[in-house]
Amino acid sequence: RLSLIVHPFPLPYHDNAFVTSWALHIVNGLNSSATYPLWESFFKHQEKFYNEATINMSRPEVVDKISDFIVKCLGHGYYPAVKSGFNDVSTEIKVLVSFKYGCSRGVFGTPSFFVNGFALPTAGAPVDYNGWRKIIDPLISSKEARWNSVFVM
Repeated sequence: RLSLIVHPFPLPYHDNAFVTSWALHIVNGLNSSATYPLWESFFKHQEKFYNEATINMSRPEVVDKISDFIVKCLGHGYYPAVKSGFNDVSTEIKVLVSFKYGCSRGVFGTPSFFVNGFALPTAGAPVDYNGWRKIIDPLISSKEARWNSVFVM
């Protein structure tokens, strides 16, 4: 069995990275199939959340902006749960654990990739499907092993 574990790593020099990471954890708890599309949307529109774009906004205003962005991507029915999720300590702890896990592994930039706890020498470089197969297939000894993707935050 193969599992994919993704730990978002909010870089400390991006002021809103922690809030967007928190948003991903909230959405993952509400509808895990919406997490990756939201992540892609954050990257596609990241200039809206850069330090310069939000420099004159308070933290609650940034949370509102991110909440509004989420419901535009995923639907207005998410709004109450998303807003209340930013007050949920257990979700905040998940963000802190992801960040601390990355720090404990020496992560200083994203993306960083690890297999079985070991950093890949291609850190930061995109790896396509065939590249991942070349890395992972030799580690799977059984013919019955299946590719199984699990999102754990």
